[in-house]
Amino acid sequence: SSLPTGSRQLLSRFVESRSMTPSSILLALVLLQHGAADAVPSAAGNCPDGSSGDGCGILPWPDDEDTGLKMLQTAGRKLRAKRAPSWQSGEQPLKILFVGNSFTYGPPPFDREDKTSLNNLPRLFKFIAESLGKKVIQEEDTIGGCTIDRHLPSNNPEACSDFSKCRPVDDFPRVNASLLCTMPVGITPLNPTYHPCPQTLLRQPHGSWDVIAVNEHSWGLPVSEIRRKYTHPALQELAQVKELMASQARQAKPLVAMYMTWAYLNGVLDTIPPEGKPGCWTKGDPVDLTLISPGRWHEKVKNFACQGYAIAQGAATALWHGADVLVPAGLAWQAARGTPEIDASCKKEIDEEYNMKLPLNLTLPLPASNTKFARWSGEQLGSQMYRYMGPDYISKFTLSPDIHVDHHASELGMYLNALVFYATLFESSPIGAGVPAGQVIDNMTLPTISPEDAIALQHIAHDTVMGNLDVWWNRTISAYR
Repeated sequence: SSLPTGSRQLLSRFVESRSMTPSSILLALVLLQHGAADAVPSAAGNCPDGSSGDGCGILPWPDDEDTGLKMLQTAGRKLRAKRAPSWQSGEQPLKILFVGNSFTYGPPPFDREDKTSLNNLPRLFKFIAESLGKKVIQEEDTIGGCTIDRHLPSNNPEACSDFSKCRPVDDFPRVNASLLCTMPVGITPLNPTYHPCPQTLLRQPHGSWDVIAVNEHSWGLPVSEIRRKYTHPALQELAQVKELMASQARQAKPLVAMYMTWAYLNGVLDTIPPEGKPGCWTKGDPVDLTLISPGRWHEKVKNFACQGYAIAQGAATALWHGADVLVPAGLAWQAARGTPEIDASCKKEIDEEYNMKLPLNLTLPLPASNTKFARWSGEQLGSQMYRYMGPDYISKFTLSPDIHVDHHASELGMYLNALVFYATLFESSPIGAGVPAGQVIDNMTLPTISPEDAIALQHIAHDTVMGNLDVWWNRTISAYR
């Protein structure tokens, strides 16, 4: 009865036209409740006011359920297009805050002369967006080696003067001392060159945020007890914070975007979980939490494909706990590296963790549409996606003495991440984006990559994101059940 009159009539015609399943009816109700009556496929028939017209009838419900559900989803997409935020069209700048760790700020490689020129996700994202006609205001709230938990207002409050709980951030090159920033005490080691002020969330220096993008510790996403103790409570607090922000500013709530990170070069080679960074894990030791989580931990992360699958499913649980959108960067890495097949034993181990009710119900991994774009298959070529650490570095991510990378993204890897962010948030193809070549964005010099690599990565991002936008935005039928 709460539906507009026209929507009630349209729904009744749907139901009368052919038997519909409960999920179909529920989705139709959701769409019609939000004004999608004029987005539903139409035909000649009677209009709500009693007149007749070519566009006032409804196409009969299709013979097969899948076609009918796709028809309703199409109606939903038309409605969303009408209601898209102004920043998606470029009318207004997107105000985005990136909250995370070194997988966001992007430490530079060993041989980069300017160590303040990072493989920085926020600036690469802004560069890509603006090269495609969109406006972006970006800020960054990052602490290397930590979980989202360390960024929460409850753990890193404003105006902290109790130096037994917090430390001033007044000696970092990227931080103006006048901002009076602090961070939780005890986080060591910490490279001051890389870190901005980690208290930008509530300060909102440019007005209300449109999007808050969060990256959880890459170690934590595949581990159920770490998600339960750290990730999900953090997302729920952020959901409360965004409600408060919206009520105070009398504006739309910011969107929370979960940044799905990538698997390591060969997954995790160590059979014993590594120690967490001191000061970053205050709600439970990550080793203990890993060992008490269900299943055989190492089986889930034993190689690149398995760890990537585990991260993807773990990141997707964010959509059940307060996140609005999932940014599938890690799946794009799988495609860039040739879509290696997921080992059946590790997939079974991961799937059983969720009682076979998978958060990401897709056939994974997602391949590139053309294998020529998967330029980084195999270990040697794949290592180009990761940060080079110098000829004397002994990598714990490979058994090869000729590969000297760690687990951070190289300029190639971070450019791919930024392309995926653009495609997901703007729901638009990144093909044709600008190529970073030393441009200065917000007082930081971008790295340089080749045009050939850039084109391949643009196609990889397009293929990963554009065919599954309803999944990344939690708009699939399962979201309404």
